[in-house]
Amino acid sequence: MKAFYKNTYYFWIITKFVLAIAVFISAIGNLGIDDLTTSEKAANYLAVLYAILLSLDLIFSLNGNYYRFIKYFIGAISILFAIVIFIVLIKMNVISIPLTLLFSIWIFLLGLFDLLHIKKNK
Repeated sequence: MKAFYKNTYYFWIITKFVLAIAVFISAIGNLGIDDLTTSEKAANYLAVLYAILLSLDLIFSLNGNYYRFIKYFIGAISILFAIVIFIVLIKMNVISIPLTLLFSIWIFLLGLFDLLHIKKNK
């Protein structure tokens, strides 16, 4: 598995970049809604924190600095996020089951990428 991640290192870096931007825009947009419950606000604040940590890890990784705590935290949150998406797929009536399943697997693999602490080939 590590060989796969090392060969596709920049794909996962680009994934982090795109996901950080998408999560940040979505969470900030949701926080602008007036009638959010406390749990919805907390989830959106956690999403903003996740986007910031993704961005920091992206910057650190491109500079060759790898901080285990950030990697493990992002990996755990990504896997948890993937599981939540999968549960939503099973419990709710989603529009596109294949696309949602693919997204869930993609985020799960991103979490494994961070938990395995993959470094750039030199």
